[in-house]
Amino acid sequence: MRLSQTAIETCLWSIQRENMMRNGSDAAEREMYPLVWYISSGRASTEFLHKLIATRPVLIARDLHKGGSVDEIVRRICKRIGYQPSTI
Repeated sequence: MRLSQTAIETCLWSIQRENMMRNGSDAAEREMYPLVWYISSGRASTEFLHKLIATRPVLIARDLHKGGSVDEIVRRICKRIGYQPSTI
């Protein structure tokens, strides 16, 4: 899949939609913060984004819903998608 802003936004929306269906829209919005922050801050590599897009949204939504600090959540997602970050 080709990486583009549209592909990233579609992926994030799919993840948020999964959380909305299970936990409501307010909770889904809050739970997306760590992932959106990681991507929008420029910390997410191209490899991370490719792997994130290739992963089923429901799995990422579950990892976000488990909560924790931003670092814990990002590490959990990295582990889920098989990505080894140099630093978080």
